[in-house]
Amino acid sequence: MQRDPSDRRRFGHLARAIAAGAAATLVVLPGPAAATPGAPGGDDSPVATVDLAALQLTSAEAGPIVKWPSDPPLDLSVYQTQTHPVGGASGTSDPQCATAVYAGLDSTYSGSGFTGLNYQELTGFGPKNSYSVISVVSSYDSEHAAANMVANTIQKWTDCTHKKVTGDVTGASQTRTVNNVVSTTEDIYLVNNVADNGACSHAMSSQDNIVVEVSACRTNIGLVKQGLQLANKMLIKLP
Repeated sequence: MQRDPSDRRRFGHLARAIAAGAAATLVVLPGPAAATPGAPGGDDSPVATVDLAALQLTSAEAGPIVKWPSDPPLDLSVYQTQTHPVGGASGTSDPQCATAVYAGLDSTYSGSGFTGLNYQELTGFGPKNSYSVISVVSSYDSEHAAANMVANTIQKWTDCTHKKVTGDVTGASQTRTVNNVVSTTEDIYLVNNVADNGACSHAMSSQDNIVVEVSACRTNIGLVKQGLQLANKMLIKLP
């Protein structure tokens, strides 16, 4: 499948540093004979090992996609990595719709059956904008389970269209509005407009038994489909 010097507080720290230096997580992927989601008997197909951390975005991959056109080439650095979801959804004004606003939340992945997870946050600064790209890779027991995770998320995020969520999951209290929700049977992306004129492009997609989630934010409008573009960049690294 084929899969746009400011005050850092404008986005805050998109997740508090819970753990640093995530270890590589090895998972198994269905081989070429993997079944179509929902078809029986697909879980016994050949498997290959994949390092979840190896699917993560680099500055060279993410920078050109998220930077504001007039900014110079963007250098993003790894702010934090971890191997578990981020907490804090319960402290927002709408815990259900917080999953559509913030990437990598525990409420997004709780009960999903994920077998491994790798979380990364890249941050960077241009002359007029600050940037953050959170990417999450999670593995599942089967392609069917991964597809179900995306399908359930599509329904949840769609139900949150035009909802406002206020919270301090990012390290600074802010209000985001869920807009422009676009989905297919295989992926979804949306725009979170931040009250102080920032914007985030949030997306989720899957391939084989891997699910990727990306939230790309900057202190300027214009981010729409970039989150899905970055998710696709991660998925094409799969063997």
